[in-house]
Amino acid sequence: MSMYRSYLLKNAFWAKKGNERDGNLKGEKVFIKHDSEIGGIYAIVDNNDKKGVKIIANGEEHWFNNFDKLDMFLSRLKQNEDDFMKILRRKNISQRLRTLEI
Repeated sequence: MSMYRSYLLKNAFWAKKGNERDGNLKGEKVFIKHDSEIGGIYAIVDNNDKKGVKIIANGEEHWFNNFDKLDMFLSRLKQNEDDFMKILRRKNISQRLRTLEI
């Protein structure tokens, strides 16, 4: 069992249906995570040539072969989206308060 598989499952990623088939010629396993603020995050674990995981988030691809860098990336991704959502919520609340008749 891949260490990346265990890591991804512990971090709320779900294995794509069909990963367990022997017909997967590329040797890739796909994991998916959906966050209401970030959207879809895809992780592709390559068990053949390169040992590592490719993360696709926000339309960008990132390759990791180090758990620490992967963990920092996922943490930063969540933190950046949290900050962005706070700004949007604050702006939305401010706009609603201005329209109240007091």
